Amino acid sequence: MSVVGTLGNKIVFEVSDKKALLLQSISRDSKGRWTTHTTLGEKPKSEFLGPDLQSVNLSIYLSSNLGVRPRSVLDAITSMVESGTAEYLIIGSRPVGKNRFKLVSASETWDKLYSHGELTKAKVSITLEEYI
Repeated sequence: MSVVGTLGNKIVFEVSDKKALLLQSISRDSKGRWTTHTTLGEKPKSEFLGPDLQSVNLSIYLSSNLGVRPRSVLDAITSMVESGTAEYLIIGSRPVGKNRFKLVSASETWDKLYSHGELTKAKVSITLEEYI
């Protein structure tokens, strides 16, 4: 088994001959906080206030054909969002950023359902924000 990364201990991105929980894409935004002071007869003056909170967006593909139970993973993610969970995001063997990330939102798309409502394919997008 090859672990690609983790989001806390509940979500493990991994690839093996029996299971693949695939991280399709990741994007990270880093910003600074700025303010502008107006001055009479001159251009406004900019002032750097400090760094802003980083945000990360993850896109995850879930398929029962790859040994994953999509509904279980979606339920775990929803639980993390609704409970205010903050976790470290690890990709490879390195953390993304210096701090934990709170799960701000999750948006899921159910792609394939079988009889009795069994979900077999889905995608989920998670938005994380740095937690300090």
